[in-house]
Amino acid sequence: MEVDLGTYYIFKIVHLAGIFFVFSALGGHMFRAAIGSKDDNPLPQFIGLFHKVGLALVLLAGIGLLTHFGEIDAFGWIIGKFFILMLLAIWPLYLYGPKERLPWLGGAAIVLGLVAAFFALYKPF
Repeated sequence: MEVDLGTYYIFKIVHLAGIFFVFSALGGHMFRAAIGSKDDNPLPQFIGLFHKVGLALVLLAGIGLLTHFGEIDAFGWIIGKFFILMLLAIWPLYLYGPKERLPWLGGAAIVLGLVAAFFALYKPF
């Protein structure tokens, strides 16, 4: 099977850019939750847009990367990666509560990102 490296690397760069967008937006959401409620800050639309664009880039470029592997025989792996992406999508909903749990939620987001990176390194195909 011949892999077109040009489009593969473009998808990979877009995928990584989406990951940076998502985690930057999660940091912005955490900062916003630490300083006050959703109504106290003037930038919720920008942070939310950054988060949504990042999620879309990760999903679309991830699907593009999967097309370069041809026959995919790892349904559980794909479902696991999609589940991690969905957890990162709903993550900001859990931030607005007691401020004592913010460090735990931030650490859990980092661990979730590390699990996704582990899945990316050890693909079963």
